[in-house]
Amino acid sequence: MTHARTILGSIDGPELPEGVAFEDHGDRLVLTATTGLAGIASGRFVEPTVAVGLSVPSRDDTVYLGHGWTQFAMPMRATPTQPFDLTPASNLFSPAAVLPLAIRSGDGCALLAPLDAWHEQIITFDQDERGVHAFRWGWHGDLDTVPAGTVTTLGVYEGDTIHDCYARWADDLRAAHPIERYGADDPILTTLSYWTDNGAAYWYRTETGRTLPESLTDKLHELDGLGVPIGAVELDSWFYPHETLRPVAEIGYPEEVPPTGMTRWEPRDDVVPEGIAELHGRLDARPLILHSRHIDAASPYVAEDPDGWWTDRTAHPKDPEWFGRWLDDAKAWGATCMEQDWMLLFWFGCRALRAAPGRATDWQRTLDRLAAERDLSLIFCMATPGDYFTVAELERVIAVRTSDDYRFADDPGRLWRWYLLNNLLARSLGVPVFKDCFFTGSDAGDDPLDGDPHAEVEAVLSAFSAGIVGIGDRIGRTDLAVIDRLIDEHGRVVTSETPMVLRPESFFDAATDGRLTWAEAWDGEHRYVLALHLDNTEAPLAGHLELGEDVLVYGWRSGTAAVGDQISTLLEPRDWALFVCCPLQGDPGGRTAVVGDPQRYATRGGSGSDAVASDRLRWVEGQGLLPT
Repeated sequence: MTHARTILGSIDGPELPEGVAFEDHGDRLVLTATTGLAGIASGRFVEPTVAVGLSVPSRDDTVYLGHGWTQFAMPMRATPTQPFDLTPASNLFSPAAVLPLAIRSGDGCALLAPLDAWHEQIITFDQDERGVHAFRWGWHGDLDTVPAGTVTTLGVYEGDTIHDCYARWADDLRAAHPIERYGADDPILTTLSYWTDNGAAYWYRTETGRTLPESLTDKLHELDGLGVPIGAVELDSWFYPHETLRPVAEIGYPEEVPPTGMTRWEPRDDVVPEGIAELHGRLDARPLILHSRHIDAASPYVAEDPDGWWTDRTAHPKDPEWFGRWLDDAKAWGATCMEQDWMLLFWFGCRALRAAPGRATDWQRTLDRLAAERDLSLIFCMATPGDYFTVAELERVIAVRTSDDYRFADDPGRLWRWYLLNNLLARSLGVPVFKDCFFTGSDAGDDPLDGDPHAEVEAVLSAFSAGIVGIGDRIGRTDLAVIDRLIDEHGRVVTSETPMVLRPESFFDAATDGRLTWAEAWDGEHRYVLALHLDNTEAPLAGHLELGEDVLVYGWRSGTAAVGDQISTLLEPRDWALFVCCPLQGDPGGRTAVVGDPQRYATRGGSGSDAVASDRLRWVEGQGLLPT
């Protein structure tokens, strides 16, 4: 049965090479290799050798939003008259390919998203300075050998809002991959963690007169003395050697960071001479999150595995079981989690991973199994879209980073929007998210490492991750008031049931649209609505949001409440407002509503779980807000 479509048009007579069949079922497009194929690569990832043209709308009101094949699946926006911005987020890759692709046109939306072949299918586009002119879907151009029977399926979802489309895609994914994700009680998810990655105070930096392990140990002991419970500690790429050895210096920014790979996954003698296990003991045996990245072509590991997939830039073992040696080390050193970072360079650094279907997916499935065998968890970072999709079937991935590095962009609003857009992608895949670490202190003083003027926005966004909440303050710079809004009296993180995502009204907006950005997260029937001023203008912006039903709207910052079906606010640039929308109970004249704990950002803390402190707030019609 072919399903009728209103946004994606018909696809007539695609030109395919012999041995490939195409089927249009309306709600999904299917490519099948009817015979084995070899030597078919075009030599360029964005030049598919097997593809069909997509008839997408090009009305004046049409907007395209795609996730680029670059780090953190960077969201990119275009219209028929405005091209996608392919300026890379850093000095890495930003090819002209996306997946999934969301479309808004007229009164409807569409989502084109994969249902299998996670790493092999892409949507490419033709564009110039006048705008986007055509889209094609198919196999990426580095795919060279395809066995007979290989199937590639693109789901086509249409609905009134883009959220409707994502929800239907999520239903299909979970029906096909009904996994039980590990880690609900993992301290990395349930307590604050301390991070030393890019953007944090102690990333290749030390306090004056102290080593990096001493700086880290002293910071953790300071937090202990302040009563700030830290449940896990991340050790970043500074602990192992790279092909270009980066200096570790006293407080101050390090030199330019080249994207070279690791040479050995073991402690640097000049940074952690005592070894990771000894440092783990000095950190009071807190669970460790250990960072890992792609292998450099100059690594001695290359000589150990001459049959591996080696290039002039990066190296990748052909046998995915090889990575078990790193997980064995991690377990022995005191880690409970491996942060698999720089996934972009695993993919684009080693063409052999792209040459045949399933190679990257098999590596990630094996990594998941190896972690399970050792009772370890995984975090994916700098993931491509293909890596995101694979997470739908991986049980040991407890979180995915959904935006670029903290304080990486000149405009933090770019990263906030990135996070809120990608959270919808991660939510559909059923995985918690990680915004990245942040500073809790807002006063930067004379040193940018001393604080962040947008610290509370970062804290609010982290609080609604439904996942990891990690801080990276230097010694003497932790704001206890912010910490108290993130955890309960037992030291558990108070977060929402679902990660915060952009509302449909804001999903397709550009940064210069002159409107407030609206996002929301849920705890049961309670809804948290966040308003952000992300427009590039320096003038204040007023915003109005229709909620669709009467609820109690509690203004978190103002401490006021009113019954209504709408929210209005006025914000200065980079300012924010948080509203807790509480369902009403009872009949008019005697209605009540539960706000929860107004001292925490997530006042209901997982739909009223034990994470919420006893200091609750409720509303009674005719009496107003009352403490319980």
